[in-house]
Amino acid sequence: MSLKSSKNDQSNDKRVIEESENDSTNDDVAAAEAVALRKVDWHILPLVFLYYMVSFLDRSNIGNGRLYGLEEDLGLKGNQFQTATSVFFATYVACEVPSAIFLKKLRPARFISGISTLWGIVASLTGLTRNYGSLLACRLLLGLAEGPLFPCLIVYFTFFYTRKELAVRFGYLISGAAVSGASVEMVDLHSPHSLKGPSDLLLRRLLIIEGIPSVCLGVFGWFFLADSPQSAWYLSKSERQLLVLRSARDQQEASTPSAQILHRSDVLAAFKDWKIWAFCLLNFPGDIQLFSYSIFLPTIIKAVNPAWSTLYVQALTVPCYARSAIVYFIMAFISDAIQRRALFGILGCVASITGHIMLIAGQGVAARFAGCFVIATGIFTVSGLALAWMPTNLPRYGKRSTAVGMQLMIGNSAGVAAPYLYPTNDSPRFTMGHSVTIALLVLSAVVSGILWWSMARINKRRIAGDEDGKVLGMTEEQINDLGDESPRYIYAT
Repeated sequence: MSLKSSKNDQSNDKRVIEESENDSTNDDVAAAEAVALRKVDWHILPLVFLYYMVSFLDRSNIGNGRLYGLEEDLGLKGNQFQTATSVFFATYVACEVPSAIFLKKLRPARFISGISTLWGIVASLTGLTRNYGSLLACRLLLGLAEGPLFPCLIVYFTFFYTRKELAVRFGYLISGAAVSGASVEMVDLHSPHSLKGPSDLLLRRLLIIEGIPSVCLGVFGWFFLADSPQSAWYLSKSERQLLVLRSARDQQEASTPSAQILHRSDVLAAFKDWKIWAFCLLNFPGDIQLFSYSIFLPTIIKAVNPAWSTLYVQALTVPCYARSAIVYFIMAFISDAIQRRALFGILGCVASITGHIMLIAGQGVAARFAGCFVIATGIFTVSGLALAWMPTNLPRYGKRSTAVGMQLMIGNSAGVAAPYLYPTNDSPRFTMGHSVTIALLVLSAVVSGILWWSMARINKRRIAGDEDGKVLGMTEEQINDLGDESPRYIYAT
């Protein structure tokens, strides 16, 4: 064997050893990250799930209160019930943008836990209302307390999770609404047998009891949640460092310290970006459907067959909510894995549109109730994936938090209109409500398609190097500070 051949063999052996060591190191890091991520999941997801479940329960129990004679008990007339339902969103949407923007300055864990305690107290006080005015006051205060929750939780998730993990994690948050819908029906199914007395007293007891879990969760979360990976008490020092590093890798185009603090320029950039306004428009139809469905599903099912008792109607809502949560988790898992959002949102729109058509034109009880079930297929997919899609494409903290607040403020303003879409005199087909929802879901699908096409086009240009001229003469740190404006940044579509 020649000396040259021997040296080549030694060089190859050294390279193989180095590659093996690198692979082993990477495997060790991946395993350590997985352990740390499981700890984060166990310390965030169950509590976040419960927060949103009880918040949705506390805001939606007015719908079941209607079945138990709320209007008669408080002497409501005309559209006063719809007004009491929708006025909640006046204060709810007003505080979403500022709470999202300033979350880091508000001690996230303490702020989220504090508002939970506050809205639980207000929800219980609703059971003491005696007239229309006091009901309006409670609904306004409830909206003020609950409004910051959802935008703050979405921004909070982005502190701990990467772009490929958000949609599934949002599922635990959104499914809280589905479980809440089922839970309130089960509570009300059981209540006539466990609480005795006149129907008005029964209703008041239910409202008071349903606010107590929120107070308890708020007190618990005050001590349990962490503000960020850096302050997570349940992680070791090395695990905290791992999570910080993986976040920097995931958002390399905004990995500088400057990109992760609030800047006035980022707030303004969010308001100037047409894509963010498109995401806001995309979310509005999904929320119209979600809010009207959660409030009026018992009423819609009752209209399908007036012979069904109130208890039977409530029991029939449970499988609808269960289906909506299961379908969302399946869609979110696939969406995270392949980093595609628009396709699944459009499929959700098509499914829900089909269900609304069945309720308008369906013949027979079975066909029309099946329509309620089909609507549930897309109810969380449409709104949920839109909420996961936008923040995954905004790596800079200031722009992302502002955009989340904008998206939810405009989307949740649908709650003002939703209570008026299904007036009693439009029973049993509720043609107006279903028709308006269908038109808006078509709009949502079209906007999704436009965003999909636009972002794919930008990605193609960036991969081809057509936008590299933007960073000529810039340092690596300056490039890593550009966020989604960087020619290296590839959008999730």
